[in-house]
Amino acid sequence: MLKKFSGLVKTILYGKQYPFNAKSVNLSDEEYLLRKIVDQDIKELIALERDVYFGETPWTKSAFLSEIHSPIPHLYICIVTKKEEIAGFIGSRLIGNDTHITNIAVGTVFQNHGIGNLLIDEVEKFAIMNDCETLSLEVRLSNTDAQRLYRRLGFSARNIRKSYYTENNEDALDMIKRLDVS
Repeated sequence: MLKKFSGLVKTILYGKQYPFNAKSVNLSDEEYLLRKIVDQDIKELIALERDVYFGETPWTKSAFLSEIHSPIPHLYICIVTKKEEIAGFIGSRLIGNDTHITNIAVGTVFQNHGIGNLLIDEVEKFAIMNDCETLSLEVRLSNTDAQRLYRRLGFSARNIRKSYYTENNEDALDMIKRLDVS
């Protein structure tokens, strides 16, 4: 109980984007920059979502702004090519002793190069650094490729959320990963 309470206090008191030092990463013999998302990225993030979600944009500009400026502790990072194109991004926020992945997308031409794996690993480090016990996320029931990635990374299904995605009433699979914070 005390651990849950301390997680909630941390969420209330320290609400902000955690500092993230940009760093170079090498994946599939390509060099990328992993860095914090800034307001100027939002137009490109929306375009990336449109690419990944078949013309749909699950998040609006105001949704992105609200998340990256939220008082709730969070981490929003992107991975950028040498040509300064955003290849993928991930967003997460602390809720008590859980780090919830709110959004993740990897451009279709950059998929299957380890980018999704890297982004989730970075959020997992963030979660462990903040003494979280779990990582959680929702994924469309139709997105079996993402489900396969999440299972490979240690996530398991918790339940199904009916009509979770409002634009088409698609169900979501709620997934969780227990973290070793000892």
